[in-house]
Amino acid sequence: MKKYYSPTKPYTRVKRPGALFRLFLLLSKPFIRPRVIRETPEPAVPVIYMANHANDFGPTAMRLAANRGLKTWSAAVMLSLKTAPAQIMKTTFPNARGALFPVCRLLSYMMAPVLGGIFKAAGVIPVYRDLRIKTTYSKTFETLDEGLDVLIFPDSIIPNPDNPFIDVMQKGAFKILSMCLKHKGCVPPVYPVYCCKALKTVVIGKPVSFDVSIPPDQAEKKTELEVGEEIKRLALTLPPHKTVGYSVLPKDIERIRKYMLPQEEKIYEALAKTPEYLALNGKKSRARNFKG
Repeated sequence: MKKYYSPTKPYTRVKRPGALFRLFLLLSKPFIRPRVIRETPEPAVPVIYMANHANDFGPTAMRLAANRGLKTWSAAVMLSLKTAPAQIMKTTFPNARGALFPVCRLLSYMMAPVLGGIFKAAGVIPVYRDLRIKTTYSKTFETLDEGLDVLIFPDSIIPNPDNPFIDVMQKGAFKILSMCLKHKGCVPPVYPVYCCKALKTVVIGKPVSFDVSIPPDQAEKKTELEVGEEIKRLALTLPPHKTVGYSVLPKDIERIRKYMLPQEEKIYEALAKTPEYLALNGKKSRARNFKG
């Protein structure tokens, strides 16, 4: 019997129809319907797209913009009813307090099965922050071997003072490139992407090469810098617009510390030192005017 891809198990014997996800995309089209700008023709081989998250816009816009199948790296905690509510509280309702807190907590439990079902129907690649990262890598290889593209959002929650168009990127996202070289003998083309929520536009740039002539850790860092610079360049090709970060910034990190994974502590500690965190004025959005 044929085996099919599964985001939560090694494989499944029943192909997921993905009806819930298709319905989600159908309902999203009237509100998003992104304009897609490509600097180069779509390649015939499977590639890795590196994009800014742009809050809720990036993942949906990229799926609507895709001309062929792709799978997205997504937090594995969103695939479990046990862990998803905490993730929702941390990224969607980090500033809930007072009488609003129990309402948001209830909403997090109501949203968990719906969002989890959509993620599973979409066939995401689960991203783990522990030894299970091997599963993330293996499912990424499996996706590329199927001839499908891989979409990665490498940004963290920490604003980047040198690049307002994408938050500080996590090094683990670029580790997959050296792992591809090690296990597959080659690295797929890496395409930087800028997702602009304000203009409902997705700009896909020219591929960035992974330098196999230098040590892997240096090549990963070099690619990270080049992807960041390319995303900045792509953003500057658009008219002036508001930029949007990965998620809602928390006003008080201590209030959401109980929802953090141990591996996330350093990320939030770094966030606490940024001017954006210190200057929070009560707004839920992190939109900023970009004047060009």
